[in-house]
Amino acid sequence: MKIAIVGSGIGGLIAAAYFATNGHDVHIFEQYHRLGGVLAPYESKGYKWDLGQLLIEGLGQGEPSGDVLQELGVFKKGFSVLKDDRRYVFPDFSIDKPEEYQGPRWRIEKLKELFPEDAKGLDKYYKYYTRLIELLTIGYRLGWSKGLKAFLWKVVLYAKLLPLIPKSKWSAKRMMDYFFTSKKLKCVFISILADFFTQPSNFLGLGVFALNPEPSFDKRMPAHINRLAQQFYHYSIPGGISMMVDALEKVITDSGGKIHLNSLVTQIHVKDNSATGITINEADNLDFDLVIANGGAREIFYDVISRDYLTPEFIEHLDTLPLMDGVFMVHLGLDYDPSPLTGGVCTYYYNTYDFEDGIALAKAGEYHGGKEGFVTHVPTTHTPSMAPANHYAMTVYTICPDILQEGSWESVKERYTDVLIAYLEEKVPGISEHIVMRTVMTPDDFKQRLHVKHFAFGGLAPEIGKSGIPFITCIENLYYVGAQSQTGGGINRIITETANLTKKLLENLQ
Repeated sequence: MKIAIVGSGIGGLIAAAYFATNGHDVHIFEQYHRLGGVLAPYESKGYKWDLGQLLIEGLGQGEPSGDVLQELGVFKKGFSVLKDDRRYVFPDFSIDKPEEYQGPRWRIEKLKELFPEDAKGLDKYYKYYTRLIELLTIGYRLGWSKGLKAFLWKVVLYAKLLPLIPKSKWSAKRMMDYFFTSKKLKCVFISILADFFTQPSNFLGLGVFALNPEPSFDKRMPAHINRLAQQFYHYSIPGGISMMVDALEKVITDSGGKIHLNSLVTQIHVKDNSATGITINEADNLDFDLVIANGGAREIFYDVISRDYLTPEFIEHLDTLPLMDGVFMVHLGLDYDPSPLTGGVCTYYYNTYDFEDGIALAKAGEYHGGKEGFVTHVPTTHTPSMAPANHYAMTVYTICPDILQEGSWESVKERYTDVLIAYLEEKVPGISEHIVMRTVMTPDDFKQRLHVKHFAFGGLAPEIGKSGIPFITCIENLYYVGAQSQTGGGINRIITETANLTKKLLENLQ
């Protein structure tokens, strides 16, 4: 079959790789001058910085995304991964992994020391955490099983799930209230929700356990808690996340797939409720048997297709799609290594314990400028070549509104860059003296680069009762993948669920 892939985000690349390696005529159309969408890096004067997800879960052998990449042969194309972990710093305490490994529960035990009044709650939390990891592990094994073995895994899955059913609709706020009394301790587990632009009262409680895998705080932790519970690690990618894009491109082109850069899809043709082809740059009309689209959902379905071809239910879904907002991202070139002070490759600095109201204000268009917290990423910790000799690359970012309540991003970006660096200076004293270059990306810069009207960092905001656009659209032969699809955000989920979709389509084509 002749297949068009509209946009080269990770979902489109995974789909293209499966179709190409199975002998189909695959064409990827990307409006930018390089592949990858937000996974394409920012480069300047010998420095290279990542723009997308900084640490990625599950890329190792025997882990969900790792198994997909292994199946596609990506690891044979110059791609590798490196176990990594993240550090959390709060206003009056930090979570630092011990110099000598102290066992799989060291973080729980340390939190008991900090919050002795919640010691029993921490033990209860870890019990629930273990059960959820078991469920995720069983679900993953079930996906690779057939026949009697699959049936037995379903039985075990149901038995493990049964005790959690009464809490299946709880919010993260209610779940944390169930375990802990300390507001500060609750924030240890829900602070990551700021990255998703989702308030704790609007996030599914059971999801908190999945967002806090213990190995993400210490890569020395064992993969298995018990025989049914496999924890997945977080990984850095030597050379930056774009190395995954480059390796997938090699898989696709080595299998005969075609890459078309600087090729904006301005129309997806629909005839008799079926996708039949595309128009490139408002000029070239091309016929295709199947179209896989990824990118901004509203931009694809409203601008590239048309409301005229969509059902009322589909339009309502698009109109109520809960999107994340953006990031204010400053890339720094340094003449010294800041990682001994930041504590590693990726550090989350929080200056507040009020995430409920803080996220609400950001969604309303108010930008804190770094006052409430920021994230640092130092890729030269694992790849010195991402900066000139004897220099280092660092990214500092905060969540921010896509559109400011007052003013434009262009008019305030330099001032806010100064403000953010001042907050960074409080955490990493003296760093300002070592900045040899700086460049900033606002939501408007991302929108221009990605050709979208709304920059949703990470895609879908994971709110209770809301879901992304389904893979199978209301138009035949048109499928939709990526961070605003039913997978939700996160590279790991996009990789694995796009792989499942594509393999089902391949089965149907046989």
